Amino acid sequence: MSNNWITTAEAVTIISKNSHHLVSPHHIQTLINRGKIGTRSSDGGTQLLKLSDVEATRVAVGTGSVHHKDRVRT
Repeated sequence: MSNNWITTAEAVTIISKNSHHLVSPHHIQTLINRGKIGTRSSDGGTQLLKLSDVEATRVAVGTGSVHHKDRVRT
């Protein structure tokens, strides 16, 4: 596998470190859907993310975290 492509788990680690707070895998998928992170599929069907896009991504504090328990349902 090329060093230019990484897994979602690796992206979570990199973006969380660069953003100085935990970012969820769900938020990574949101960034992919918005076109912020490029993707490709491997032979096994695994989604790979473009490393340069991931390294350039920062998520503001208060977004991208898992706070399901804190949310008020309406």
